[in-house]
Amino acid sequence: MTETKKSNRKNILILAGVLIAVLGLLVFMAFAFWGLGDKIKYMSYTKISSSEDLYKLKEKPDGKFLLKSDIDMSNIEWTPFSFSGTLDGNGHTIWGLTVTSTGDAKRDTYDGNLKSYSTALAGMFDALDHAEIKDLTFRDSHVDITSDEPCFVGTLAGYMSDSKIENVNVIGDVYLRAHDRMFGVGGVVGYGQGSFTGVQTDVTLVCIDTDRTTKDEQFMGGICGAGYPDIVNCTIDIDGYVSEHGYTHNGGMIGLYMFYPEGMTYKGRMTGNSVYGKITFFEDNDDRRAYCKGMIGEYLDELEVFENNGESFRSVEVKEYDADLLPKKVTRDFELEADTAGTYDISISYNNSREDATYGLFINDRFIKKAFFPKGEGTITETVHLDAGKAQVSFKYIPGDGSINVSNVSSVKSEKKVTLIVAPHEDDEILAFAGTIQKTIAEGNIVKVLFLTNGDYFGSDLTPVRYAESVNALKRLGVEESDITFLGYGDLTLGTILQSDNWDGMFRAHSGYYQTYGVPEQNLFDYHFLRSGSYGYYNRRDLTEDMHEYILANLPDRIYTTSEFEWHEDHKYAFLLVKSTIETIVKEREYHPVLCESVIHGEETTWPEYLTYNADGSAVITEFSTPFPTMQTTLDWNNVTRITLTDEEVQKKMQAIGEFKSQNDGGEEYASTKDYNYAFCKRDEFYWEFQF
Repeated sequence: MTETKKSNRKNILILAGVLIAVLGLLVFMAFAFWGLGDKIKYMSYTKISSSEDLYKLKEKPDGKFLLKSDIDMSNIEWTPFSFSGTLDGNGHTIWGLTVTSTGDAKRDTYDGNLKSYSTALAGMFDALDHAEIKDLTFRDSHVDITSDEPCFVGTLAGYMSDSKIENVNVIGDVYLRAHDRMFGVGGVVGYGQGSFTGVQTDVTLVCIDTDRTTKDEQFMGGICGAGYPDIVNCTIDIDGYVSEHGYTHNGGMIGLYMFYPEGMTYKGRMTGNSVYGKITFFEDNDDRRAYCKGMIGEYLDELEVFENNGESFRSVEVKEYDADLLPKKVTRDFELEADTAGTYDISISYNNSREDATYGLFINDRFIKKAFFPKGEGTITETVHLDAGKAQVSFKYIPGDGSINVSNVSSVKSEKKVTLIVAPHEDDEILAFAGTIQKTIAEGNIVKVLFLTNGDYFGSDLTPVRYAESVNALKRLGVEESDITFLGYGDLTLGTILQSDNWDGMFRAHSGYYQTYGVPEQNLFDYHFLRSGSYGYYNRRDLTEDMHEYILANLPDRIYTTSEFEWHEDHKYAFLLVKSTIETIVKEREYHPVLCESVIHGEETTWPEYLTYNADGSAVITEFSTPFPTMQTTLDWNNVTRITLTDEEVQKKMQAIGEFKSQNDGGEEYASTKDYNYAFCKRDEFYWEFQF
């Protein structure tokens, strides 16, 4: 090689090294500035950390504001004002907002004949004009207004114009007592136009006409009372009550959809929304119209897009007009006393005069499980853990149609054991533990199943499908639907969340969601909502608290989950989450469960071996081989626990796997999944046991 060639080669190597170093520096700077970008963005925002700070919004109503912590307003009488700025909740919660007076602002609102009224307004704000509110939760809010003039009220605002409401949750109630020509309530906003995106509500709405001598126009909606907003990917849980001597316009989502003023040509969008609940109303007049529907009470203008919306809604009309309709407390607290801590069968005597109903069973204010009450009169039995001493038992309504009265609650000591299956995704419970489930139930014991994620990596439209498939599969094995619980976190988020050093840092799943969710139309709510009334964020705090609360509420004797040595992160971190939760609880109380670890994703893609078939088409059922033939783990295949399945149990497992049609026949994304799923139909099931 000549000296010139050597020199050229050396120069090329030096240049390549410089380029690699520069590229590395650029990547580092990109990550650094990515984090810095958020800091720069929020430099112009006024930081809000207390209820006193909230008044800064009034001092600069067109400013930008960022919540730095949750805010408790439960001891504050808040007076509404107008706002045209940006309020970024940053994932935080405003607790106990209380509003009992209208603000100073008035805005024109329009009835169905486009007649306008100068209207009083109330909510946290009286009016929002070109405002943006996002990433904020209102919890235990209470708006209660009495007015003798046209009036609209909502939790967030009485009126909005060209404003954006995004990823806002509302849990609370709104009351309006009025009588003058035009009035109404909305779960979020009373009246207006703009956009609602990713909004979730759990609201009780009450609208009372206080003058039976006038025929006025009344409006109610789970998100907005009246107007023409865009409503996209929202979930509404509404329990509404309307007492009206004029004309009602009530909808689970919006009471009246109408463009205004005259000549408006805008075409709106309502897509991807779910409405659940009911509105109970009367319309006391001789010229009845009685608009009350699941989505839109009455619409006078067409939408450009109205698709992918679902409802499980009931319109309940009452023909007795003497008494105003109000929410009723349909259950009372009951007291039980246990001599010793342990498992008890509690009997609940009830009367349900309406449709089948689901209520949350709470013991000492801790959510235990859903309890199902068929229509009619009878007694149901639930198996629960009671600590020694007195326990307060109560029931909380889950949106639906029923109305129960509980007359008696009693308890007896139970010999039943509780087994918990913790599944990262819908199907893992069947693949690894279908035989274990069958044997446990056959022994007279209880099986509960907890799903950590929604299985929505390929889209949230799969969530209701996968939920239904698992529920149907588990029913085949004898698991009660009320013993099936969904945490509702995003598919392939567990590792990211649990490795975060920021306990409150939120993550967005591949599906686009950043909060827990369920499938209300299937009466399947996420666990965080059931236990707290709000939705959990995809962060380390909410995930670990949900798991802690669930295990503490049920204290299962045996817990089965996937392995820490699996290559799938959700499976690995499912085990680590369960194990760390148990370790925390055993330090808090006397608790000694057995943790059982099995495997779904082994060391090699050829495990487990696919089924082969006899000439008559019947499957050849063999036993599992070790999932880790060469991989170094702490799991010894020679000391594994194995159970043998009967022919009937294998057959039922195959039938349960057959329920997962979205994967067995799921197309390109799930190629060869069917063969893989049925490969788990073996003569045995296995796990390693850890005694705490």
